[in-house]
Amino acid sequence: MNEIQFNIQQEFREKQEKYVYYLIAISVSAIGFSVYKTENHELNIALIPLAIAVICWSISIFLGLKFLKYVISTLYANNGYFDIIKGKHPDLGNHPELIKAGVEGFKEAMQINSKRMKIYFNWQGYLFYSGIMFFLIWHILEMYLRTSC
Repeated sequence: MNEIQFNIQQEFREKQEKYVYYLIAISVSAIGFSVYKTENHELNIALIPLAIAVICWSISIFLGLKFLKYVISTLYANNGYFDIIKGKHPDLGNHPELIKAGVEGFKEAMQINSKRMKIYFNWQGYLFYSGIMFFLIWHILEMYLRTSC
């Protein structure tokens, strides 16, 4: 891999992680804002869209954290991969067949991790935006109920 491609991939990974951090932070803030906005509300059926929004944001936070956990796990595994190909892995040593098996196992594990990370990343965004939509539905419903009473 040439240096330009490596730099692009590194920048992509950094931007992706920042995006996940931002969604986590905004979701936490949105939950806090929702709690603040309902501080003096009585429990009623009109709060259901807001409850769904909070659930969406909560799951979005969870998925973002799972994504970051897989990023950390992948970085750790990459470190082990370099030990394998150098023949310095403590369990595999420098035996060519064990190194080959280790590399294959690593590649398979990375494919699985990559698929899971993609799912977590995508669903984090879907649930974040769903939370926004449910919050807006709740807000419009609240305005309607205030004007019709």
